[in-house]
Amino acid sequence: MALGPAQDLRDAIRIFNPQRPLEGEALHAYSADRGSDARRQMRLFLDVARDEPANILFTGHGGSGKSTELNKLIEELGDAYFVVKVRTGDIVPATDLTYLDVILIAAMALFRAASDEGGIGRAPAQIVEGVWERIAEVIDRVIFGKLPYRRPATAPEVTVKAGIPPIVHGLTLEFEARFKNEPNTREAIREHMQDRLSEVIEKANDLSAEIRHRHGRQVLIAVEDTDKPEPSRAAEIFFDHPQSLTAFNASVVYTFPIALRYNAGFSEVDRYFKCVRMPNLPLFRRDGSPERHGRRVLDEAINQRMAAPLIAPGARRKIILASGGLMRTLIGLTQSAAVNAYARGASRIEDRDAERAIADLRKDFVAALRSEDYPTLAARYRDKRLSSDDSLQELLQMRALLEYENGEAWCDVHPVALPLVQERVPGFDPGLSGK
Repeated sequence: MALGPAQDLRDAIRIFNPQRPLEGEALHAYSADRGSDARRQMRLFLDVARDEPANILFTGHGGSGKSTELNKLIEELGDAYFVVKVRTGDIVPATDLTYLDVILIAAMALFRAASDEGGIGRAPAQIVEGVWERIAEVIDRVIFGKLPYRRPATAPEVTVKAGIPPIVHGLTLEFEARFKNEPNTREAIREHMQDRLSEVIEKANDLSAEIRHRHGRQVLIAVEDTDKPEPSRAAEIFFDHPQSLTAFNASVVYTFPIALRYNAGFSEVDRYFKCVRMPNLPLFRRDGSPERHGRRVLDEAINQRMAAPLIAPGARRKIILASGGLMRTLIGLTQSAAVNAYARGASRIEDRDAERAIADLRKDFVAALRSEDYPTLAARYRDKRLSSDDSLQELLQMRALLEYENGEAWCDVHPVALPLVQERVPGFDPGLSGK
């Protein structure tokens, strides 16, 4: 059954899911063409790298559409690359993530994907048996060390046919489950791995070389959720360990916190990575005049997911402007407004449903912002200037301050947070004429 726009509010609530990146059929059915160069830039870096790995930092606000853009890139690459998709947040929360976790999770994901029976042309055993044996040995000795674990049982007939890969596959699943669910095990592995990480990277590089040699495919590891740790933790990951993060003999894309793009330490990692920015969709120009393109893209995103009669024109406009140009916020506000309308027995989203959804989102900013943040937001609203100030980085990370780029990079206060600034900064006049 082909996917299409929702025809009723129940369907709209299902389709407008802000937690689910577009992939597969949904990528074709619901993805709006935003006209971004980000995907083309990443493709170019991969193409010109040829036999050398490309290391890319993919930055932009959380919710700007980076996951969807990565999924489009992966689809475009087709069979030219053996792609390993990694979401660190599926295993370790952003509040506890370390550089060692990132590398270990990426390497184990590569081992798991390549050892899957359908992973590489349904012939994982074509990889030299010794490579698999060394991978199994490093997981056993280096990663698990002295920790007790359940070694995967493999039927004799499978072992004869496929060799070690099924054992490696089982070991990676055992690792992911325990590293995710057992904090004590996670700490023990981290401690054990401190001086042994290079051994894991070496085995990952051996496997990448085998994939290139035997299957003629470059390896690309796409690592998501590494943009989610708060700035100081993210700085420790990227600024303190760029050599380790770029040690894979495979191309790697890491999502990168937009806050660190404006950190003074960024110049130090710039020589290790190519940086690609996913610009937020501007709804206004820096001078406050309307920006039509961003509004059209967000309007198209709603139209692709919902039949026009399900939302009043005024509610649609309120949601688009309140999103600040963030695609995930647009999707989340529309879902919340649809829930409000459905709960009161209506058949379409009206202005009051959108206003209630916006008010609920504003409560998140009330909870996150400190009293000293409001004067900073007021100042940035007036001058639109980006800088390397610590306070600005935190506000960018929490999306109270949004980066835009139409001709030049500038910033503005998230429209949902703006009334709070007006309320809490004496004498502040947002001057909303034209908006």
